[in-house]
Amino acid sequence: MLQQSVSSSFTIFYFINPHIFAFYLIQSIHLITEIMKNLSLTLIIVVFSLSINAQTDSCQVLLEKISGIYTGKCVNGLANGKGKSIGEDTYVGTFKDGLPDGKGKYIYKNGDTFQGSWSNGQKNGKGKFEYTLEGKKYTLKGYWEKDEYVGATDPDIAYRVSSVSGIMNYDVKKNESISELDKMITFSIKSAFSDFAPTDLKIDISSGQIIQSGKKFSIFQYFCPLHCEISYTILVSDTRKQCRFIIDIYKEGSYTITLSND
Repeated sequence: MLQQSVSSSFTIFYFINPHIFAFYLIQSIHLITEIMKNLSLTLIIVVFSLSINAQTDSCQVLLEKISGIYTGKCVNGLANGKGKSIGEDTYVGTFKDGLPDGKGKYIYKNGDTFQGSWSNGQKNGKGKFEYTLEGKKYTLKGYWEKDEYVGATDPDIAYRVSSVSGIMNYDVKKNESISELDKMITFSIKSAFSDFAPTDLKIDISSGQIIQSGKKFSIFQYFCPLHCEISYTILVSDTRKQCRFIIDIYKEGSYTITLSND
């Protein structure tokens, strides 16, 4: 009945005034087009919301304090890859098997933050901890192992040579240490391809004792970190050349250091 009425109305408009009929026909087409657009947009939003909710509900974060609302990549029901998890605390970064693993930023509920490396849900590697204590802001930089701060230097690095001058070549080797007696640092200076003991040799160490055996020198009973500075001069074309070598030892053990001016 309605269809007949509408059809009759368009027929009346057409016979009364074709221009009015065309106007109403165009307006009707525009109205139908807008309705279809709105329906399509609504359908897209609903589908997108359902997909997000499904991902959040099915993807787990195993670290309790950040478990809650998760958005990001998921594999086998666990957070894997880049993502963000909001619980009591918040974590933004990479996950592996439901735990922070890789690079990421952890935001504590009190506003303190840690940004750096993670492994199996624990701080592990280089990082930066920014915190507030008694109203003052502080920053702690360095390295962590199993959630514990271990210092400003990389615990995986045994030594670091910080300065070399007047020395053409040097070699540092960490030897296999069997007992406490093997924990000794032995160094030699070579000139003209043979061992050389400068008369003005100066050795400054932060701990331990120095003994000389022939033209070699050894440091024993030391503890780490050990700071060692070696300085001496050699004769080059009738002039004295100043030589200096500075090394820091971070891990105890047996070392052999060779300084060469050849």
